[in-house]
Amino acid sequence: MNPSFEVLMKDSYIMQDYMHIPKYFYEHLPESHSTAVLHYDGEPWFMEINMGKRRWFKDGWKYFVMNNNIKRGWLINFELVEITEFCVIFQLHVTGRGTLQDPVEIN
Repeated sequence: MNPSFEVLMKDSYIMQDYMHIPKYFYEHLPESHSTAVLHYDGEPWFMEINMGKRRWFKDGWKYFVMNNNIKRGWLINFELVEITEFCVIFQLHVTGRGTLQDPVEIN
């Protein structure tokens, strides 16, 4: 089974230009890679990963959220599927379909 982490989307995650990666997941990310490819709904989404003391997806996260109409209440699973010479590849799995007016709460 591939390593993964989940994020329950909040308004702040939708509005910001970045998405933090949980610290417990850092051990799965190589120090030398700063590019990520998120595969979602049959499309690849390219973005940078901040590789400092804290790690997060940036330079592409907001574009991904806006173009996929990501809403509060969606649960996104980030599954690490491959580490290549140039990038880290994730497959995204989404559970729930909420709207800003009617969020899906997942326990």
